[in-house]
Amino acid sequence: MEEIVRVVSENWLIAIAVIFAVLLLFYFLFKSFVKLVLILTLVAVAVGGYFYFKHPENRPANLKEAVQKARTAAGQTLEKGRELVDKGRETYEKGKEIVEKGKVALDKGIEKGKVVLDKGLEKGKEVVEKGRDATGNMTKTLGGEKDAGSRQGP
Repeated sequence: MEEIVRVVSENWLIAIAVIFAVLLLFYFLFKSFVKLVLILTLVAVAVGGYFYFKHPENRPANLKEAVQKARTAAGQTLEKGRELVDKGRETYEKGKEIVEKGKVALDKGIEKGKVVLDKGLEKGKEVVEKGRDATGNMTKTLGGEKDAGSRQGP
């Protein structure tokens, strides 16, 4: 490490290149942050200028009073925002609980539906068998074959 510092301090071109690289790195890291600060400053100046020229009687007597009012308003806005976030979390949790209850109810409904469907299939099979037997008996009574009712096709 000492060798690197010695080389940089003895060679000014290397020192300049290192400083340039560091500044370039800071520029890319903080480019969006600097843009945001500049934009917010421009907006604050524009809003302040608007109120200064539009309503000169309402402007604060000194800068400290204006800053205090801005802090108070920002604090109130922050508290309202926190309350909204808390309400949003509560609503999200309630919705999550409702979805879980709905899944459980749906699963129970599906299970009950399967049981009812299975019972219906069993009863349907019984009815078909009784119908085949009745058809066979009617055919036998009329003088035909017993399996005539269960045969398919001509």
